[in-house]
Amino acid sequence: MKTSVSQFILCCLTIALLAGCSKDSSDNPTPTPTANATYVLMTDVTKFQSPGYLTAFTSIPTGTVNPITSKALQVKSAFGFRAFGKWFFNRSNAAGDIGLQKYTVADDGSIVDGGFIAGSTQYVIATETSGYYLDETRGTLKIQKFNPTTMQRIGEIDLSSLQKSGVEYQVIGKHTLATKEGKLYAGITYGTKKALGYGDDMYNYIAFAVIDMATDKLDKTIKYEGLKGVGWGSSANKMWSLGDDGALYFYSTALGTGFTNSSVIRIKKGETDFDRNWILKANDLQNGASIATALIKGGKIYLELPSTPLAANFSNLTSPIFDYYVVDMATGQKTKIEGMPQHDYSYANDYGITEIDGKIYCWVRNPGQKVDGYYVLDGTQATQVFNVAHEGSLWGFVKLQ
Repeated sequence: MKTSVSQFILCCLTIALLAGCSKDSSDNPTPTPTANATYVLMTDVTKFQSPGYLTAFTSIPTGTVNPITSKALQVKSAFGFRAFGKWFFNRSNAAGDIGLQKYTVADDGSIVDGGFIAGSTQYVIATETSGYYLDETRGTLKIQKFNPTTMQRIGEIDLSSLQKSGVEYQVIGKHTLATKEGKLYAGITYGTKKALGYGDDMYNYIAFAVIDMATDKLDKTIKYEGLKGVGWGSSANKMWSLGDDGALYFYSTALGTGFTNSSVIRIKKGETDFDRNWILKANDLQNGASIATALIKGGKIYLELPSTPLAANFSNLTSPIFDYYVVDMATGQKTKIEGMPQHDYSYANDYGITEIDGKIYCWVRNPGQKVDGYYVLDGTQATQVFNVAHEGSLWGFVKLQ
């Protein structure tokens, strides 16, 4: 696995410079349902390398799965995807061009092109007719608007009034675009021209622009002191979740700070500023940990932790040293979930921990044990549902609504 470290960093950093629910609710908790549920799987043939495949299933697969079928769509880039209702999205088209690619599943199970917006990197969908994205070529301090149904750009929100003097590189929405209760939350990054906002945060705080989606007007900016960076906008993993408590949870991975201060923070239901009375610090659970994905349900947070501290030089980041845990959010007590082998860091998979029909599923990849699939939880015990037969990696599994 050591040989893949440079590939991982390349994907996290270099590729990110070019491009870039709850875990199963995606960007909107109540999309319009479709009559026949369809399940979609993203894989590649070699981890961090093309090609990849998008494959649809009529039910949750079981046993050993071959993702390369006659109906599967081959794509040049597989680095996670997201779903919204009956649609799903990749951050490049099948040919590998950067932008927001929409797909649907045809009646025969084939993957259908639903439209493409060139230049889009980070994005969020609020409703079937309202979405937002970043296109740095149109301006790093502008948020673009689009209609997810038609996949047409419909305007922009100019946030140039937030420009901070003395900052080489300032961008809004690169790492985080999230929605809750009529507000758009756009992360503000202060960085350098050299790193373009990846691990180069100039200030020891997190800043967000809060925008009223009804008027597209800036309400205010909010700040959380003592943390650097929320999200890491190179992959499809948006690194935020809506909990079943209605709160918006953000994940600070500490990828750019040597894994010194990874944390989860939140904005509670009915509020538009950070809850400063609650924070979950990864190092309180396991020294040198990084939280990039989680699911919040019933006063508990489901997440992954490494069995050994992550090295600041990323040397063990691509090793299968992670286990899944459930943590009581009131007490901080953690309980390991048994029944799964240790797995790879669930970095780019937005559905690494996901809920389908009330059950929680976890992605597990352990090449040494030839495991790459999903497990379903029963309390703190897990049972394998399916395993993908390949040498590559799985990048997401979702049920379309």
